[in-house]
Order: sequence, then structure tokens, then C-alpha cells
Amino acid sequence: MARPMARPMTGRDDADHSRLWLDDGRHLAFAEGGAPDGFPVFYFHGTPSSRLEAGFADAAARRSGFRLIAPDRPGYGRSDFQQDRQLQSWPRDVLALAEHLRIGAFGIAGHSGGGPYLLACGAAIDPARLRFIAALAPWGPVASPDIMASLNRLDRAFARLANRVPGILRLGFAPMGWAARHQPKLFMGLLRHAVSAPDQEVLAQGSVARRFMAMEAEAFRQGSRGATQDACLAYRDWGFDIAANRVPIQMWLGDADLFVSRAMGDHLARAVPRMTAYWMEGAGHLCFERWDAIFARCRAEISARGAQIGGSRRPPSQEP
Repeated sequence: MARPMARPMTGRDDADHSRLWLDDGRHLAFAEGGAPDGFPVFYFHGTPSSRLEAGFADAAARRSGFRLIAPDRPGYGRSDFQQDRQLQSWPRDVLALAEHLRIGAFGIAGHSGGGPYLLACGAAIDPARLRFIAALAPWGPVASPDIMASLNRLDRAFARLANRVPGILRLGFAPMGWAARHQPKLFMGLLRHAVSAPDQEVLAQGSVARRFMAMEAEAFRQGSRGATQDACLAYRDWGFDIAANRVPIQMWLGDADLFVSRAMGDHLARAVPRMTAYWMEGAGHLCFERWDAIFARCRAEISARGAQIGGSRRPPSQEP
């Protein structure tokens, strides 16, 4: 079955998406970009965010010959909320989407709050099928008092709430969602005050600011329930061992990142097998320009393993 040609992810059309009806009755929304006939890469957005975030990686994926597929996680954008969801639920959704698109081998990439989901897939999906993981400024587990102490003030407060009185956490995301949907310039102003100087320079770019406003407005399309659930899962115990990762993973972290601390990054580098860590001098959290370098290394990884870039479609005998 022929698939439609992927268009550039402009971020201007929030209706530019497809939806998969999953076995449990939920709809999973996703968008496509990059090189339409390239090696498939599923992109996992941050927290809170939406599939529109993948537009920051779209051109780099196209240049590296990767087909980019960006799903909304449950409760975000156009994907239905999933009651009692766990981090380990996500690999099943990813595999269902891969089957729907008739994809055999693939890679995964993501930013920030996509980190827990990258590692959940690395622990759960057969490495014969999942060829690489690319993590840009990924959130890691709050696994020790030192990591908790290294977090910024807001994340520290949210982490305590998530573990003690999670119901109150939604009170923090509700006004954030209202601003993202109804006062995007206010939302961006608050964001600029919360990030490092390198990130402020990134957000000063008009194209970045416009995409940020679009992706955050889409993140809160259904309200704040999805973001609250996502944050609770990230701040609490993850429920799986990150040392169970079986897939080559590269992690890129900026030394001026106010969200993913050095202590958190160092813990990931020590605890996750098959990980290569790159610390970027002078970079903050929103270092989207690094996707070109990241995808170039991903392409080298699959080439070194002898993967066929164009051979990622499942043969007819394996299709559901």
C-alpha cells in the first residue's frame, strides 16, 4: 500500500496528522516528516509538548535520510488519554504504530521529557528491530538525593508533589495550559525567564518562538490532564531498570541546561549500558540545532551495523 508523501513539518497546521485506532479503543495521533522513503525514526516529544515539536528535527532528518514519525503521547494533542498509564505502556503503542505503518527496523529519537520513553523502549524492544536511540537533553530518573538537590526549584517542588500529593500537581499545569492556549505570548515570556541565557537566544528566533507556541497550544488541546500524568510518571520511580537497555544510545547534554542537571546526566551515563554521552559546552536545554550532528552519528551507527537504510519495510508475510 502506497503511503502519502511526508510534507515539511511547518507547525502551522495542527490538523496535519493521522490517527491510529489501537486495540484498547484509544486513538494515537501522529505526524510524519523527514525523508519519506528514508529509514524510519520515531520522535518522542518533551513534557509538556506535542507531535509538532518534531518540526525542530524535520530538516535535519531529511538531510540525513531519515523518515520522521512523531506521535502525541496519550492525553496530548490528538491522542486519547490513557487511564493508569505507565512508562512501560509506551513501547506497546510504538510497536502498534510500527505495525500499522508496516515498518520493520527503526530508530527512536527524542528531547527532554521524551527521555523516560526512549529508555523504556530500549529496555523492552528487541534490538534486532530497534537499531538506535538518540536522546537530546533527556530527562532521567530522580534516583538519588543528590539528583533531587541538583534540580531547579520548580522541578524540585513538582517532584515532591508527584511523590506525596500528586493530585495537587495538576494545579501547576492548569494555568500553564491556559496560558499556552489563550495567552501564548504570556506563556513565552514566562518560559524565557525560566531558561538559561543560551536558551533565551534560541527562543528569540521568530521561527522557534512560533513553533513553540504552536506545539504547546497543541499539547494542552485536551486540558492539563495529559501533562500532569506525564510529569508524575517522570518524577516518580520509573518502574523498570534503565540498566536493562540493550540498544546503542547516544545522549547529548548542554552544560548550561537548567532542566537536566549534570548530576542527572552523569547518572544516566553511568547506569545505562551501551550509552555514549556528549557534553556540549555553552549549550542549554533547547539545542535543537544539534539534530544534524546527532542524526549523522545515527546514520553512521546503522551503517556500521550493516543495516539497510531502505530495507525497513516489513515483508508482506509479516504484516498484520
